[in-house]
Amino acid sequence: MLNLEEVDQIPCVSPLQTGTIDLMKASGAYWPDANNDPKLMATLAKAAHTLAGIESVRIPFDVSVDATAFGALTGKEAIDRQPAILKAPITSPELLERAAVPDPLRAGRVPVVLEAVKILSSEMKEVPVICAIVGPFMLAGQLRGSQEAIMDVAMKPDFIKGILEKATQFGIAYAHAAIEAGADIVAIIDATSSGDVLGPVQYAEFALPYHKRLTDAIREAEGYSILHICGKTAKNMPYMMQSGANGISVDQQMDIGWVKQQLKGKVATIGNVSPTSTLLFKKPEVVVSETKRCIDAGTDAVAPGCGFAPETPLANMRAMVEATHRYGKRA
Repeated sequence: MLNLEEVDQIPCVSPLQTGTIDLMKASGAYWPDANNDPKLMATLAKAAHTLAGIESVRIPFDVSVDATAFGALTGKEAIDRQPAILKAPITSPELLERAAVPDPLRAGRVPVVLEAVKILSSEMKEVPVICAIVGPFMLAGQLRGSQEAIMDVAMKPDFIKGILEKATQFGIAYAHAAIEAGADIVAIIDATSSGDVLGPVQYAEFALPYHKRLTDAIREAEGYSILHICGKTAKNMPYMMQSGANGISVDQQMDIGWVKQQLKGKVATIGNVSPTSTLLFKKPEVVVSETKRCIDAGTDAVAPGCGFAPETPLANMRAMVEATHRYGKRA
């Protein structure tokens, strides 16, 4: 699918987080322990495939791992809540100058993820292993402070670009380490480079060049890449298509049919069943209906528009998979 080749069956995957309370109960691997123990992380990730039928396994379950490598303080995690970044570590040019690009094999919680990748790669031979990294602009915001980073785009562009540079260097090293550990696909999660935050001119300057460097490095390491950006991305889509990613994942705010029209023959389209209004709250038959709508609109892979909410019913995850199998056959 990511090679844009014909397939006999549309896959149902998730490049976004898959940890749910139902899967935790069924597998015995619970947050927050599953965020810090590689065996538990792998166990919970496998459950999305073995119990829900999702045709990929994806780790980690939160987006603070990368920032911990730079020394960001995290906390407030619980069984139904992912870790939050409590303190940004690079808040001044002086701190930026002193900040080294971390070694992903040693820094923060990254080694936990890499060990879990090794476990999944050895145990899940027929299922793609997806390792997610935080994209440069989102990571720069975590390291600087999200609101401050947005202000820096206008007021201190050289400062934020300095953080973006180190974020990109780290992302390349992390992606290489993940592929070396056995990941098939690297998902680049760059939520805050959304069109709701960066206009096209800003995206072209503060996101696109760094995305290109990441996808080039992933391709050179013989991996595949999926770029996921939240929110309304229509105005930035022409630039996202130039990122070099094999697939583009969009959230539920986007018209998946329109996205497919833009990407057809160029980049794989991935999405976009709503993880909140549909998968979290509706009955399985509504999930089936929305999944069919995505397939009829031409998506190349059915996926949630963002990460599964922890309270998502297992029955709804299964309904999305089963509907994909039913309606996604390609003669």
